Amino acid sequence: MTVTASVLGDERSEPAAGPLRASPAVRILQITAVGCLPVVILAILASPADRPAWDNLHWSISAVGAALATAWSVRGTTGRVRDVRTAGAAFLGLWMLATLNWALLVLTGSASAPSISDLLILSMVVPSIAVLLGIVHGQLSAAEEAAVFLDGALVVLLVATLIVLVFGPNLIAVPTYASFAAAVYPTAFLGLSAAGIVAAMAVGNPFALRGGPAFVIGGALFGLAYLSAIGPVISFTDPGEVSSVLFTAGTLVAAFGVVTWQTERSTNGRYLTVLRTASRITGPLVASLLFLLLLAPMADSIDLIVHLLVFAGAIVLIFRQGLIVRERTFMLETVTTLTYANRRLVGELRRELEERRRAEPQTIKAARADAVEALSASVGHEVNNPLTGVLGYAELVLAELPADHPSRPDVETIRLEALRARRILSSLRDLASPRPPRLQSTDLAALVQRTAAAARMSGVCSGTEIDDSCEPMEPLFLDGGAIARAISIVLANACQATAAGGRIRVTGGRADSDVVITVADDGTGMDEAAQRLAFEPFHSGWPESGPAGPATGLGLSIANGLVAGLGGKITISSSPGLGTTVEIRVPLATSHPAIDVASEDIAR
Repeated sequence: MTVTASVLGDERSEPAAGPLRASPAVRILQITAVGCLPVVILAILASPADRPAWDNLHWSISAVGAALATAWSVRGTTGRVRDVRTAGAAFLGLWMLATLNWALLVLTGSASAPSISDLLILSMVVPSIAVLLGIVHGQLSAAEEAAVFLDGALVVLLVATLIVLVFGPNLIAVPTYASFAAAVYPTAFLGLSAAGIVAAMAVGNPFALRGGPAFVIGGALFGLAYLSAIGPVISFTDPGEVSSVLFTAGTLVAAFGVVTWQTERSTNGRYLTVLRTASRITGPLVASLLFLLLLAPMADSIDLIVHLLVFAGAIVLIFRQGLIVRERTFMLETVTTLTYANRRLVGELRRELEERRRAEPQTIKAARADAVEALSASVGHEVNNPLTGVLGYAELVLAELPADHPSRPDVETIRLEALRARRILSSLRDLASPRPPRLQSTDLAALVQRTAAAARMSGVCSGTEIDDSCEPMEPLFLDGGAIARAISIVLANACQATAAGGRIRVTGGRADSDVVITVADDGTGMDEAAQRLAFEPFHSGWPESGPAGPATGLGLSIANGLVAGLGGKITISSSPGLGTTVEIRVPLATSHPAIDVASEDIAR
């Protein structure tokens, strides 16, 4: 049942009450109780003729004290506490007026029923309902509040049906207002007390002998007092001592509940679980008991009344269940809407993350290209001019030195290192600003053969066997210079990874609309981490010094840039100790532009 949803807590409720203190209102009740005790004893010991006077006295004392205490307790309160205490003060104020009016009627000998006292007592139902509203309102949803009050109505109908079944025939046999009041008063007070228990369960109030539970117990004592008076009313005798004492006790207990009422919610998990379960089954259980009363034996005089009460209970139950179904349907629709919205948001977030993931390499690549371009421009400007001077003077010195001069090797080393520095600057420029493709009719087999032959003669690949094979095919429109340079770079890396006596296989051919060149070696291979970093600029997996001199870490990154500029890609397949296979795949041109290519581009 949905009315139990707030048992676990509600952020709109007020803070729980602290320890109970002896406030002025509580002291007024203590003084009143002490003043009523001797009067109650005297009423019990008095003769039947004098008992009504003593009863009226302790009723009046307790009623006046309760009204004063509850009115005083409203001072300084706000919010829900003020609302509930004000309603409770009105409840006991009406009771005070009723008891004082009745005492006056008894003293003047004009007591009769009905009287103004009866009207005042019946009016007490209104502030009782206001107390229930104050307990529940704002802590539950509108549908939950309605369900709580409908559960309370079912409880009131059950109490009324039980009283009619037990006392109905005799009350109908004595058709007086006194008999009517004897049936209605206990029904109202007992039923509203039970409804208060339902409300307390719904909002999770803790069970304590103060606040709401005390007020409910006080109302129940009123009902029991009237219930114990039914027999004397039927037999036209005065109420006994029990009912008189119950009126006074109920007045003081209900007043104590009002003056100590605070917005409280239990923090005991087990207790809340019990309340939640009890709240769920209250409505259906009470309705079931009400329907079962139709099977009880009953007099014909009350048959119609019982059936009307049960019929009213059925209507209340149907309306209650309809509210619950409506609220659950609304909640289901809300959850469904939120689920769809969440799915849409999750989908959009995933797409955005996927787009960012796809764009991230390009962003990093662009940032890196910008950085390298700035670096190459700065370095090229600052370093190229001094290098030109070094190379020029080295050439002049070499031209003047005889071939057998002991300083000639040192000067030659200076020239070679300056040339190497210039090549690094050229590589930086190529990496930062790739040139556009230069397409021409190219014999791929001849290109592969020339590139492999050049690698064999280089110092890097000395001692390494290089096999090249390429299937015969018609000339293709390719950027032969860029492809040849990319193959040379890959071959240089393969030679560095292959020990002396190792073998490298270079193959080339056409696959649909692509040209595929494969370079496979049986060298040391690479792990996954090295493969991921293979195309990173300035990353080198080789020692700082080798057959070709210090490594720069620009080789594969330049080769990748050359191939990417042609619309192709380079892929690496490698395992540690099992060698490496590098595949260069370049798409063929869709047109045949007649563009002359400088011969050094092919030989590069």
